[in-house]
Amino acid sequence: MGALKRAGLITVARGTGGAELAHTPKEITLLDIHQAVESTNLDDVIGIHERGNHTCPVARNIHDVLKDAYAPVAKAMSDSMREVTLANMLADYRNRIGVKARQLEQ
Repeated sequence: MGALKRAGLITVARGTGGAELAHTPKEITLLDIHQAVESTNLDDVIGIHERGNHTCPVARNIHDVLKDAYAPVAKAMSDSMREVTLANMLADYRNRIGVKARQLEQ
């Protein structure tokens, strides 16, 4: 909750007041949520081994080579996450719960 509050996505009332969204669900994206709660940047999602042997030509250059290759992947991922809103996810959740509830009635 603290990370979401620091990111300005929720407000928290003292005591038992609970938490509320600081924006409408349509205004909050999956990217916003990811950036608030994940410790890694999207550029770091595809990790690269940090302890390479620096006498090895592959280990010395792999970071730069992979960074260039991964950049478009990270951008596509970011763009895709920006398109998904909390409203989209809530609607999907409600639809799934509705289907399950109807299945239980049968």
